[in-house]
Amino acid sequence: MSRTLAPQLSFADLELSRLGVHLDPALQRIDAFFDQHSNVVEQVRLDLERGLKKPGTGRNGITPSQALRSLTLMRIKNWDYRELRERINDGYTLRGFTRFNSQLVPKHDAFNRAFNRLTPATLEAINQAVVQAAVQLGLEDGKKLRVDTTVVETNIHYRMSSQGWRIQRESAPPGQESEAL
Repeated sequence: MSRTLAPQLSFADLELSRLGVHLDPALQRIDAFFDQHSNVVEQVRLDLERGLKKPGTGRNGITPSQALRSLTLMRIKNWDYRELRERINDGYTLRGFTRFNSQLVPKHDAFNRAFNRLTPATLEAINQAVVQAAVQLGLEDGKKLRVDTTVVETNIHYRMSSQGWRIQRESAPPGQESEAL
């Protein structure tokens, strides 16, 4: 599924970097963060290779760095899988950030399969690394946890309890009470 080696840069990639095509500042900081935390990338590699009989053979898949950077980009920008693929495919800077460069960008379902292989322990390790970096930089004190608790209305029909609504029969003769169901 994945290879540990970074793909070779093409002449087009080198020319774009020579021309000064750079990331926006936020993505530059995230890029530097992932470069400093190679243990997180290694944990992603282990997850991507988990369950494969011969991970070193077969077709080249999404590398661990590409998977981690694409997942981060998807979460930051709040994109779905199709939009993630389209945006990476269309932009030089996003290709550089996700390390796809001039390679073909995988289809949306390949991103889905790669992200689904990541275990909760790996996602927790990524989160811990980010929190530790934020504490070291003085951005957070690390004592409070802030969670997005967005509620979305759905059309779920909830069952009524036995003390809930009662349905009255209308077929009772006049003068007699209807029987509750």
